[in-house]
Amino acid sequence: MRDRLRAGAVVPLAWAGLIAIQTAILFAFPAGRLVHLLNAGMVVAMLVIGLALLTRPRGRDEAGSVRAVPDGSAASVLLAGGVTALVLGAELGTWLVLIGAGCVVLGLGGVVRELRASRGGGA
Repeated sequence: MRDRLRAGAVVPLAWAGLIAIQTAILFAFPAGRLVHLLNAGMVVAMLVIGLALLTRPRGRDEAGSVRAVPDGSAASVLLAGGVTALVLGAELGTWLVLIGAGCVVLGLGGVVRELRASRGGGA
């Protein structure tokens, strides 16, 4: 079991568990059907993603050897933060939209650089 549990699958499975607890607690409060359906849908979606990550084959290159795949990327985190700032900036103001746009540009540049480097195109 330890070989099958990959670091990538832990996050969505743990998130599904936390949202399942929240969904169970919400049944004690007067909430609309939509709130319960949204939470239950998120639990199902995270379980599907976590199980898909558990069952995916390991990355291999053309020669058949296992290829090293990084666990994280600062550029993708910056890109996600920039998109979040863009969405929040629609409500909070132009200043946050501009900061988010800058983060998106920098994050996209970093992601493109990482993809080129992973394909052997250089840094």
